[in-house]
Amino acid sequence: MRLPAGLRASMDLAKIVLCSLIGCSALFGYFLAASDISAGAFITGFGIFFLAAGCGTLNSIQERHLDRLFVRTRKRPLPEGRIGVSFSFFQAIVLWVGGMLFLWSVSTDFLPLFVSFLAVVLYNGVYTPLKQLTVLAIFPGAVCGALPPYIGWLAGGGKPLAFEALLLFSLLFLWQVPHFWLILLRHGEDYKKNIIPSFFSIFGEKVIKRLFVTWIGSLAAVMILFTVLPAGNVVRFLVVLNGLALLSCFFSGLTGKGPLRYRQLFGVLNFSLLFHMVIVSVGNIVS
Repeated sequence: MRLPAGLRASMDLAKIVLCSLIGCSALFGYFLAASDISAGAFITGFGIFFLAAGCGTLNSIQERHLDRLFVRTRKRPLPEGRIGVSFSFFQAIVLWVGGMLFLWSVSTDFLPLFVSFLAVVLYNGVYTPLKQLTVLAIFPGAVCGALPPYIGWLAGGGKPLAFEALLLFSLLFLWQVPHFWLILLRHGEDYKKNIIPSFFSIFGEKVIKRLFVTWIGSLAAVMILFTVLPAGNVVRFLVVLNGLALLSCFFSGLTGKGPLRYRQLFGVLNFSLLFHMVIVSVGNIVS
């Protein structure tokens, strides 16, 4: 059954597929802190999902003129005129308020709300305008993307400067950059136009691939570091196997080229993160 056109446009505007993964990362952080399954964990996940969807909606508004210039983005709701700017602003506000209310209801601590507000400002106020000026915008963008599991950790009662908090932040920070680079490689013809600054204009595809292997190696190492947390041997084995499999897939996959290959690696990267979060969460809860 097809969804109504207006609803589909609203969902596309908010980038709900990516936001779902972001919500799961907050759930992951909560599970690591609380070590149990509770309503608070899922309320936190929904809160971060709504906040991320609000940020995605405002990002779509901010970049609507730029989106018309790229093949990858020109069919988004605002460039195509499937939805209006005024309604989009309304949607962003509703999603933000809903997300904040969810987070406020689950924690008496002000810190998760403050970090959530900081993430919104960093994404829409710093990263989005900055990426039209410099390739270095990828780093504040990665910081912003690493905050959701940290917020989940705080909402679950975790200490702000704990080792686990650093692991959570590092995991999502390191995942963000190859996630963006795969989009860059898959849609290389768009970014070679130099409409906005890109790594293509500085390094080229071959150098980006070399950087990729180093970065994925760091991500795999952080994944394996999660084995120091309480868990059974089976969980530890699966965590190590997942990290090594990710590194192996990218090491062999980047020898090829073309949109299909990069799309496959994109799926591998996302699945590996999701699998890691599920396995570590289960191990922490049952240990």
